This record gives sequence, C-alpha cells and structure tokens, in this order.
Amino acid sequence: MRPVDHYGRSLLRALRNVAPPAAGDSPTVAVLTPGVYNSAYFEHAFLAQQMGVELVEGQDLFVQNDTVFMHTTRGPQRVHVIYRRIDDDFLDPRAFRADSMIGVPGLFGAYRAGRVTLANAIGTGVADDKAIYPYVP
Repeated sequence: MRPVDHYGRSLLRALRNVAPPAAGDSPTVAVLTPGVYNSAYFEHAFLAQQMGVELVEGQDLFVQNDTVFMHTTRGPQRVHVIYRRIDDDFLDPRAFRADSMIGVPGLFGAYRAGRVTLANAIGTGVADDKAIYPYVP
C-alpha cells in the first residue's frame, strides 16, 4: 500500500499548471461545489482543505468582462482555475439551464474567452456515465 497524503499537493500543482497564461506565477484556484446538500460535499470540502484553496458555491462567484471573481471580505478576488464539481447543465444559467440556481451566470463566456480554466471541462461527465463503465478497464 502506498500513502496518498501527497494527493492534494499534486492536484493543486496540476490545476495551477493549466491556468490561463495571464494568471502569472500565483493563479487563484477554487473548488466549485453545488453545496452542502450534494452527496459528495464532504469530498469537495476535503479536496479544497487539502489543497488550501477556497471551496465556493455559485453565489460566491461572479463574472465581469468575461473574468471570474470571488466575493471575499477584502473585495473581489480574481479566480483563474475552477475545479468544478457541478454538472454541465447547471454550470451557467445563461448558456445551459436557465433555471439553474447553483451555477455562475456568464461563466461559460469567461471560459470561451480563455480567462478561466475549468478543470473537469464541459462534456467530460460522459466518461462517468454508468453505461460507459463496461468499456473501461
């Protein structure tokens, strides 16, 4: 058996490496969760804690000029990389389901403009579909 205590550091390093070039040497990373009522919320909180990054819900983020910001007690803070744990359909009510209450309006536009990286890119959930499992070793 091998230890996994390095996983948070490894994941954070990988997420920082995929930040948009304009992020510089210290990109801001956040874990986007649907919230406390999600069955995997503990995992979301644990990952954020292990990486030392913010755990955010859609209401904690906003988009201005195709740039994603996080509300903080010190004012808006730019977010460069989002490790998203929200289904595609609910990610951005302007681009996908208009009735989404957990997404971030304008997030898809910021993604298309290259101003934010979405880890777990849109469409990758198809690989997690139970119908695909028989084809995966």
